[in-house]
Amino acid sequence: MYSTGKLDISDPQEERAGERSDTLCRMLPLLLLSQIAAFIAAAVAECDLSKAAIVDGTYTVSDGGNIGSVVKYSCPKGMYPHPGYSRECLLDGRWKKENIKAVCKAIQCPTPAMFEGGELFPRRRKYFVGDVLNLECWDGFKMFGPGNHTCLENGKWSGKLTICDHQEGECRNPGIPFGAVKIGISYNIENSVTYECQYGMKITGSSKRQCMENKRWSGAEPSCREWYIYDTPKEVASSISSSLSETIESSDPDKEDGTVDRKVHISEGGLMNIFILMDASKSVGKENFETAKESSETFIDKISSFDFEPRYAVISYASLAKPIVRLSEEESVNPDQVIEKIKKFKYREHEDKQGTNTRAALAEVHGMLSLQKLRDPEKFKKIRNVILLMTDGKYNMGGDPTVEIRRMRDLLNITKDREEYFDVYVFGLGDDVSITELNDIASKKDQEKHVFLMRDVDDMKEAFEDIIDETEAFQMCGLSKEKVIIGGDLVEMFPWIAKISITRPESQEKCKGSIVSKNFILTAAHCFYIDEEMHYITVDIGGGQGQKVKTLYHHPKYNPAGKSDKNVKKSFDYDLALLELEKPIQFSQKSRPVCLPCTNSTSWALKQRGKSVTCSDHRNILLLEELVKAMFIAEEKPRNLEQKNVLIKQGRKRDACLADAKKVKEFENVTDITDAVTDNFLCTGGIEPEVDPQTCKGDSGGPLIVAFKKRYIQVGVVSWGNVNSCIGSIRRPGPVPAESRDFHTDVIRMMDWIHEVMKDDLEFL
Repeated sequence: MYSTGKLDISDPQEERAGERSDTLCRMLPLLLLSQIAAFIAAAVAECDLSKAAIVDGTYTVSDGGNIGSVVKYSCPKGMYPHPGYSRECLLDGRWKKENIKAVCKAIQCPTPAMFEGGELFPRRRKYFVGDVLNLECWDGFKMFGPGNHTCLENGKWSGKLTICDHQEGECRNPGIPFGAVKIGISYNIENSVTYECQYGMKITGSSKRQCMENKRWSGAEPSCREWYIYDTPKEVASSISSSLSETIESSDPDKEDGTVDRKVHISEGGLMNIFILMDASKSVGKENFETAKESSETFIDKISSFDFEPRYAVISYASLAKPIVRLSEEESVNPDQVIEKIKKFKYREHEDKQGTNTRAALAEVHGMLSLQKLRDPEKFKKIRNVILLMTDGKYNMGGDPTVEIRRMRDLLNITKDREEYFDVYVFGLGDDVSITELNDIASKKDQEKHVFLMRDVDDMKEAFEDIIDETEAFQMCGLSKEKVIIGGDLVEMFPWIAKISITRPESQEKCKGSIVSKNFILTAAHCFYIDEEMHYITVDIGGGQGQKVKTLYHHPKYNPAGKSDKNVKKSFDYDLALLELEKPIQFSQKSRPVCLPCTNSTSWALKQRGKSVTCSDHRNILLLEELVKAMFIAEEKPRNLEQKNVLIKQGRKRDACLADAKKVKEFENVTDITDAVTDNFLCTGGIEPEVDPQTCKGDSGGPLIVAFKKRYIQVGVVSWGNVNSCIGSIRRPGPVPAESRDFHTDVIRMMDWIHEVMKDDLEFL
């Protein structure tokens, strides 16, 4: 008997195996999901806060210790946090270098490993903050540099490198930085020396130097440093001022190539590219990146205050380089527009890719330079190039950045005779930088420094605020020292002020004036008699000894009795005088010229270059509004100069000045007040829209000044006031009389005469 149907020939064990396979297939997605869930759970884990503590110091933790949060350490003065200033919470839930206990250690200055031509004492294995090291040279050796050094809080020795030189070589002994050994003892042309740092320190500057034909050493003076040794903002500002401002001087197109010694000077004109490269990698963080932006804005603003007009390029870089301003853009020559583009750039543009690709940023610079060269090869040869690179870490992608530096040097044809055409300044921030990497990128030039290790981004910002030292730009008009340390000389804040004494047999008069050139002082005519004898006049400049006057020039239209027919008993119209000094002024930090309108130097200050610029253009910039912010300089106490802020009233606002002038008793019979208060006067004073301080006796002849982007331009000369509520040169306490007005001779209206007298001293429009 048989039946129809399907024959079953399967093995029971194989069937069970198939069931297991099906089960595994169904379970695999669940297993993967559980692993992903476990990974996610691990990713949101926190680092152990108990392991973030530091011995003998304090710390802060961002984001509660979650993955990516950062702990920052602080130590007492004279100590540093070991093994670093900060730690990051890593993906595995552990702090970076968690196996090393954080502790505050005493800062040490580099121990001398070798000193040539003399002795040093005391000899110790370690030197700490406050320790003093004394040096003496052997007989027959001359000492260059200080005889002692103090270990400072930043881990550096005070003072310049001390050298004992037997003066037998064609080059001076290059010296040995503390912590280094030197190989080579011959200092004639073509001889070389090499340096090596000891005790695990890293070298900055040149590890090898050669005595050149000009009897100077090639490269940059080396130094040895631990990772925690940092440069102070003051050191950075001083070093870069010396180096960068000379590059600006060298960029003057009227100078011949190779003829400029690199000293501290700044001059008009110039051809220069300035590249600013800002690290935006993950470790920088938004807050520090914003501070770096502010630092760049400060630097550009500072540069723009000088008689100099470079092109800017600004690049932000992380895994990728993102140009903020390209060299080829029209905005690149306008500092205000460059600053505005920096302000608008957001840190989040790098959030998806935040490695550190320094080479990519430098490659962008190379590309911009290549394009510039293609457009005008001849002009390209004359352009100086400056790179400011800011980073808080070592590169971790993109390859060796020094490759791009070499490519740029080839493109720019940088040889020994053209080193001044290329400067690379590198700023390392924090403790994660590679000193060796930064040193490899930076330029190396004799008596200059291009590598700076900053404690943090705030220190860098402070350094950038003073990165161009205006105190050295003596020839440029309208500059002053913006900040004076307590106890410093206030003359440096107002270096254009001259104090004038007229000592006659029967009387003594005191007035002020302004330095307008090396030979001339601008002041008020009413301070002098028409037939004044020159030996009665003394001019105090820069707080020093008085200078004698060669010639007194009154404005030819100044005539105190010239309007008596109109009942103006004493007219101050055209109240202007120029004093020509017997000896030219030696400009310095304490004595330098103010800017005068209608001159080429003021066109630079106002950023109004070009043949078509006129006096009217200057007036439209300086005196356009009905209320113009201005200032005069008072001296209520001897040697205590004070800035007094006032508002110049123009247009309809000037009508109140005329109304108050009518109230003067001497003018009660004057039919038309404009006979006394002519259009040749600028008016300040009153209490609307705010109270203006009034001028006092002794202020006459001083400058009325308008500030424009850190440059100071004289628009008036203090002449007379309608109310005197002062006690001599001292302003009375309490409210200023509401009708108090001061009148100042309008300098722009007097420029034809000033030009006639000073035509050989200034370049006029």
